[in-house]
Amino acid sequence: MSGTRMRLRIGVFLFMILCGSGSALAEGDQANDPVVASVNGVEIRQSEVRKTLAGAGMANPTPEAERSAINALIQQELLVQEAYKEELEKSGEVKAEVAEATRKILATTALKHHLQRRKLTDQELRQRYDQAIASLPRREYRLRHIVTGTRSKAAVVLDRLCQGGNFSVLARGSLDKATADRGGEVGWQNAQTLPTSALALVEKLKPGQIGGPILSGAGWEVVQLMEVRPVARPTFAEVKPQLRQQLQQETVQQLVQRLAASSQVEVFLAPPPGEPVASALR
Repeated sequence: MSGTRMRLRIGVFLFMILCGSGSALAEGDQANDPVVASVNGVEIRQSEVRKTLAGAGMANPTPEAERSAINALIQQELLVQEAYKEELEKSGEVKAEVAEATRKILATTALKHHLQRRKLTDQELRQRYDQAIASLPRREYRLRHIVTGTRSKAAVVLDRLCQGGNFSVLARGSLDKATADRGGEVGWQNAQTLPTSALALVEKLKPGQIGGPILSGAGWEVVQLMEVRPVARPTFAEVKPQLRQQLQQETVQQLVQRLAASSQVEVFLAPPPGEPVASALR
């Protein structure tokens, strides 16, 4: 690696370190955490290097990247020691920054401890999975449509189609310009994506059939059902990480709400019209 590229990488690591937050190492863990560098007697350990590399998204860093991370940590320690020499830790600015960082670390640690105590079981995850699967539509429909401005115009389009008119040709005059150039095709839709009026019509059609007119937010539509297929259902294993994250978020929200309910919380900034102050905690 060239000297310029090496300096650039060190600079990137140093920037990340200075913008991030450090973490103290438990004393009992130091035996398995070798010292990789020392600055005026202050030790820099392997765990700090790993954390710096992980923050840069390097799961399998090269030896060059490790050296760059070590050099960045050395530079940081040199700057820290210089700051202490100039007694910058006594300045109001530094004290305010330290206090703010401490508050964030304490809040994050409190959440971690709460989640560690509130262990999620596979039974809970499975129950949430079953609820999610039950709410999924059973079928999805491949559709195309032609949108007009009035019911009478849609009726004329429907009549032409029933007389053998070419759907793709007539779709060029659709008010839905996003689908007009592709024969009116809107792709696969289901009960969660279709307006109620469209779903009621589509469920009565067989593949190839045309129906309408129906009124939607886009205008008066004529719809053709092209295909029907069952909605793919993910396995429990596929969505388990997302389910865990979802339940953890709910657990955190419940914690915050419980703490707010048992505390005196005052907000002096007026909320938007019609919105209660307490909504900020929901």
